[in-house]
Amino acid sequence: MQLQRAYELLILDRRMSSSKDRNSDKPALTTFLPAQRLLRQIVCHVKAVILAALLSLLATLASAAGLPPLPSTPMPVTDLVFARPFTLAQGYKYDWSKDGPIVTSGTLVVLKVNPDLVVPRNTAEPVLYAGSQSVQRLNDGHESGHVIAIIPGEIDLTKSPIWFGRPGLPERVTAQTIRTERALADAAKIQPFAAEKVHSVTKERLQVSDLSSLLRDYVADLVLAFSPQEKSLADTWRLPVAKALPVPK
Repeated sequence: MQLQRAYELLILDRRMSSSKDRNSDKPALTTFLPAQRLLRQIVCHVKAVILAALLSLLATLASAAGLPPLPSTPMPVTDLVFARPFTLAQGYKYDWSKDGPIVTSGTLVVLKVNPDLVVPRNTAEPVLYAGSQSVQRLNDGHESGHVIAIIPGEIDLTKSPIWFGRPGLPERVTAQTIRTERALADAAKIQPFAAEKVHSVTKERLQVSDLSSLLRDYVADLVLAFSPQEKSLADTWRLPVAKALPVPK
């Protein structure tokens, strides 16, 4: 009805303008501006309808694909199962933050989580945080309910909560993003694990040459122990590394 009304106003405007042009040299008073405003309202309404339809379609597709609804965040991890600090002789570029620092130390952790938080989706997923860092997830974990991850740098897990923040892309996480998410976690009263718990699951520090060696020699075993459904991931990390052939003399 709005579209029809706008069309009628525009037709009337043209007729009045044509009549005035024939009978007078003075500018015609038209209804063009009301029609223009009405058209803008219609466009905004159509955009809102299209957006709502797209969101509904995405939800329907997710439901049809058997994906569970995304839980609300912030949400703490369920349990700290394993922790082991490590040091690398050769650091690597950390792609799970926008700054991309070089990581030469960190802590390997195994976390028990709500599987619905880590189901692979074709949209942004909840980002995992620990203290003042974004956390690098090394596996999916939705089948086992266990996520194996790297917390970069040095961290005191007795003072640093571990939680899932709002959906996003880890490579876009900034220091300000982390401060905002930490404030939301604090408001939700997400707490660090008790010192006794942390100490009971923490192993001695590893000294490793590089990230590839860490994945191959240690993380692969954690995958097999805590998320055996992802055995192919461990097998991939253990593939032989091709070496360059010697240059003939």
